[in-house]
Amino acid sequence: MALTPEQRAALEAQLGEARAALHRLELGAMTASVSYEGEQVTYSAASRASLRQYIRDLEAQLGLRTSSRARSRGVIF
Repeated sequence: MALTPEQRAALEAQLGEARAALHRLELGAMTASVSYEGEQVTYSAASRASLRQYIRDLEAQLGLRTSSRARSRGVIF
């Protein structure tokens, strides 16, 4: 399903906000908030994985990745 320009712009704005929130957490902030669809979600350092999943979901919706699942990493001995 193709996104309208308005939908794409909204998703890109959400993605930017989510990436900025993750950046704040990575820099040591105790919490970071993200707003979407009229709601605000606050993430803490303990919920980084949830925020990363949200970012992957947005990237998948925008066609920036083929799957919203994290790639597995092979083990090399």
